[in-house]
Amino acid sequence: MANLCALCGKNAATTKDHIPPQAIYPKPRDNDINFNTVPACSNCNNGSAVEDEEFKVLMGFSTGELHENPDVVIDWIARTVGKNQRIANQIFSTKQNVHAYLRGPILEPAVAVTFDGEKYSKVISRIIRGLYWLQKGHALGRNPKITVFPTHSIKPDFARSMMSLMDCLEAHSLNKGTFVYKVQFCEDGTSIWGMQFFKKHTVFAFAESPET
Repeated sequence: MANLCALCGKNAATTKDHIPPQAIYPKPRDNDINFNTVPACSNCNNGSAVEDEEFKVLMGFSTGELHENPDVVIDWIARTVGKNQRIANQIFSTKQNVHAYLRGPILEPAVAVTFDGEKYSKVISRIIRGLYWLQKGHALGRNPKITVFPTHSIKPDFARSMMSLMDCLEAHSLNKGTFVYKVQFCEDGTSIWGMQFFKKHTVFAFAESPET
């Protein structure tokens, strides 16, 4: 099945797509990372640039302090926002002053920014389709619905249930441990996913059964 696109499962694979997106890694990139890729058609690969651009800014905001060189991440975000007026407008229009636990039990001032949930879900769904292909050797396909649950928007009881499930599953580490995922494949063909970026940003998702 390697000759077919891992993301749609329909078109011939003429290129490779990075799973997770290489865009979330600021330049200059670590030469020691063997970035994970899957075969992809040009439609699936080239149609994700807008979502990836916003997703990389979100990753920079939410995980930048955990990178080896946080200053590089800050400069990288500033350049991206400076070149993209749409993202800049969204950041400044949704910016809120909040308080967060930044140093143990001490509440410190922080800034919260709202990103486009639809674009976020599209990126996560594409990652899951790529990971499904890695796990199963065939594509999930475009039609099965993937429901994404960012941890900041789910109820505590649901989050605890998901974490309990994830604790029982094998961890799969990619890109030098900067991206880790776990998956539970159910008897009815559905699957439950947990992913963590840079040891901080966590997201869960549920995927319907693959196309038959």
